[in-house]
Amino acid sequence: MTEGMTAPYPWQQSAWDSLARRLVRDRLPHAVLLAGPEGLGKGALARHLASALLCRDNAGPEPCGGCDGCRLMTAGNHPDFHHLAPEEGSRVIKVDAVRELSHAMGLKSQFGGYRVAIVAPAERMNTSAANSLLKTLEEPPAGTVLVLVAHQPSRLPATIRSRCQVLQVHAPDATDATHWLRQQGSDAAVELLGVAGNAPLAAQALLEQGAAEVLDALLDQLSAIATGRMAPVDAAGRWSKDQLGLVTALLLSVMMDLARVQGTAVKPRISRLNELPATLDSEQLHGYLDQLLEQRRLADHPLNAQLVLESLFIRWSEICPREAAHG
Repeated sequence: MTEGMTAPYPWQQSAWDSLARRLVRDRLPHAVLLAGPEGLGKGALARHLASALLCRDNAGPEPCGGCDGCRLMTAGNHPDFHHLAPEEGSRVIKVDAVRELSHAMGLKSQFGGYRVAIVAPAERMNTSAANSLLKTLEEPPAGTVLVLVAHQPSRLPATIRSRCQVLQVHAPDATDATHWLRQQGSDAAVELLGVAGNAPLAAQALLEQGAAEVLDALLDQLSAIATGRMAPVDAAGRWSKDQLGLVTALLLSVMMDLARVQGTAVKPRISRLNELPATLDSEQLHGYLDQLLEQRRLADHPLNAQLVLESLFIRWSEICPREAAHG
């Protein structure tokens, strides 16, 4: 494979094998839905599939990387390939864009082969756009393949999902995700895997956004609260309402790691976890986890972000052992 073309990520191998078998047998459906959490590289997998479909010299399912089709895909200007995403400055895919795509897919292939389109994230289509795409899915032009990528497939209309071959892309387990990140030289991202749901690319993105520094500051606060050196309300006041979602997610990751390692010889995922109390009441800790899970669900629409943050830090102070809080 030439420079500019990449193989599927290791955790995508099962999904790619399924697609490759269909390619070899010439039984690929006209519409594929790649579904799974964000941060797993589903867009890259969709593009790999498009490259395989538009490759002119491949003897098997993999794109050769050297033919005219592959070179055009690498350059980003293959005339039979289309990519539909929200316009810059917009969070939705609008109906006019879908209509343009449907028109393009109905034209004759310039290379005499497939015409391929990727729609990502597909759940960003508004109602009119989804209805317009549905018409194409119901009567797909010959020789076309639509690849939909969805982080939240449940937000797609059932009529769309039912007309696609759904392929789930799963996150790797913690061991494999850690191994891959360390291979990439992203050791610092390993501590963010808990926040990222074991999605390695999401952990890398969080690292680039400064989440590691936020985690360090948060651990400083948790330790200070536990030893009585900082008041919970003061800790809450150091975060802005825009940071509520990230702080909640990081708190949840820390507490889940605490629950996982307490009373065991299991190595913590977060290296500074030993700065927090060594033992916590299991029932209280799991109650705190429930509160954090509920707050994460509501993080996008808090009634008062400052009060929420105060509540979370006060609850932490309450579950810390008395000797830790006064020591």
